[in-house]
Amino acid sequence: MTSLVETHARMERLLALLPERTPSEGTMRQYRGVHERMRRAGCYDPMACACPASYNRARAALHFCARETLLRLKADLEARSRAGERKAASLTAEALALYLDRVEPAILAHPPCADPDYRAASPFRAKPDAPRRGAGSKKHSLKDKPADWREQVFAATPETSPYKAAIAAMCLSTCRVGEYAETIRDQQYSPGVRVIKRDGFLEIFTIAQKSHGGKYGLSMSGVKVAIAQGGAPAAHLATMCDEAGGAIEIAVESTEGLRKAVGRIAARLGFSNVSPNSFRAQCIADGKVTLPNAEMVAAGAGHCSIRSQSRYGRAEHGRRGGGGLVGTFSERQPRPASVERMVRFEAMRLTRAIERGRAPPRFAA
Repeated sequence: MTSLVETHARMERLLALLPERTPSEGTMRQYRGVHERMRRAGCYDPMACACPASYNRARAALHFCARETLLRLKADLEARSRAGERKAASLTAEALALYLDRVEPAILAHPPCADPDYRAASPFRAKPDAPRRGAGSKKHSLKDKPADWREQVFAATPETSPYKAAIAAMCLSTCRVGEYAETIRDQQYSPGVRVIKRDGFLEIFTIAQKSHGGKYGLSMSGVKVAIAQGGAPAAHLATMCDEAGGAIEIAVESTEGLRKAVGRIAARLGFSNVSPNSFRAQCIADGKVTLPNAEMVAAGAGHCSIRSQSRYGRAEHGRRGGGGLVGTFSERQPRPASVERMVRFEAMRLTRAIERGRAPPRFAA
């Protein structure tokens, strides 16, 4: 009898700790499913249970279902005791004691909150000392740099450097580092990055490195820069064009050497995490606040879709008219927003049809 009294007292203490909540029917079914998986695994700890539920859901399921189970066992025990069914009451008391032994440590280790925050991230995934994914990317590092960081890198480049012209072009255009190499690209000769001076403007363009014949990008793309607003890099390229008869071709012997030279110069200036792709990200960020629409930004970056520019610099990190940017051009136009939405919808509809086994014949397994 003493054991039964102690078990009853433990149950009452635990019930007083668990709040009474009334979730929706769907949520209750989810909680009961999680609780059943905990029971089968023999572990009720939300942090250690082998179930796909998040920590917050597993903890909420433990609290709700533990209260529900304890109340059911309590009612069953009282009913059998009043009916004089000693053997059945003894079995119920043993089941109650066994259940308490399993759930009580987990509930005390993860007690319910007065005002639970179901938006909180799971402890399995949220670590306070862990950096956010992508925090060190070029896109996120732009906010830590001054507005004229590109001009500072160009000014710090020695006049005798073989990469002086390439760095000047990077300050003004969205060309990738691989596009400064003389090579055969998309079954046509690419001399590197081309610069043409016309009526106070510079046209900087190249054959896109990741175009694959125009399938995944624009075959040729470039930017138009005002020399008067482009600063020292634009003036340097304009002088080279005048000396060469109006147009030049910029190519380097080693793109890896260009990448290392940019990193060393930026490090001497105190700029961290700088590479040629940082210049590209900054130019795209400038285009987002300078150009009138996303299609023009995609054309200058060599993207066939307006979605790709989301991986580069954000508008709040750009400068209106930065680098003297006034426009862009490309061999063919990127997909506009309306077509992009249609393509995404069709791909989503096809994926769902395949998952439900109702795919078109040519996609069926």
